[in-house]
Amino acid sequence: MTQGAMWSVVYSETGRAGLATATTEERAAVLAFEKELAQEPYSRGELYPDRVGGLYTALLTVAGRLAWTSVLYRVDETRREVLIVALVSGP
Repeated sequence: MTQGAMWSVVYSETGRAGLATATTEERAAVLAFEKELAQEPYSRGELYPDRVGGLYTALLTVAGRLAWTSVLYRVDETRREVLIVALVSGP
């Protein structure tokens, strides 16, 4: 893999809906996380067990504290693309 090459980060329909309904603080945290994913998609997150495979989850820090806000995403090596599938926020 070429160092320094940026990955494309895109949102599924559900991911876009989650971003649209996120609080201002959550949105800022997700957009900052998006920049990290574009640089190195495997640097954060853990493989999430699902039937298809390749789904990752990452718990975000929102407004300086670890929050119940997670990002679910898939990494497509062929396209060098990260698909943000969903944002999950808790209480």
